[in-house]
Amino acid sequence: MTRHAARNPWIGINYIPDNPKMAIPPPYCLLQLYNFDDQLVVLPSRYKPFSYVLARRQRRALNPMNQILIDTCTQPDTRMCLQNRLVPVSMIFRRGSGWNMDGILRDLAARDTWRVGGGEAAADLMDAADEAKRQKIKADIRDDMWNRSGAAYRSYKARTGSRVNPGGTAAQAARRERGSVSPIASSSGSTAGSGITITG
Repeated sequence: MTRHAARNPWIGINYIPDNPKMAIPPPYCLLQLYNFDDQLVVLPSRYKPFSYVLARRQRRALNPMNQILIDTCTQPDTRMCLQNRLVPVSMIFRRGSGWNMDGILRDLAARDTWRVGGGEAAADLMDAADEAKRQKIKADIRDDMWNRSGAAYRSYKARTGSRVNPGGTAAQAARRERGSVSPIASSSGSTAGSGITITG
């Protein structure tokens, strides 16, 4: 047992120390990853310095195509994954001196089609989300048009001298009762200022 393995029991389980010079994720991070999905594995990247490859163990049995891919692949990280019977998933970038798997696990959960019942179920969910987004856009446009038409109508009534609110204010209602203000008659024309106000 190596000195690193004695300190971190997850080495060889879901961490492969391909580059001994790279910092090893602490046990609590690798435990989080294992509890989320025990088929996920972390390896130091051979392609991007100071970054890691997140990969998944291959589900199917080894076949001759694997060796052909290994022999012909030129991308170092993909080649490393194939040699370890893994499928690359994404890159992991360590920020600062600490380790935090929460954001990575949230991203994985959002992208994992198996958690929602496979590719077809995920496609149905995406279609439903797209339809809901389209309906919201339609509703927003309808509300906006309603508000704009209401504002245009009020502006028209104000420009033609007509009242928008038939009731008017309380003071106007009181004056009408006393006979000091007659109802406003509006012209049939739509030209601004063509309305006629009649006072008693």
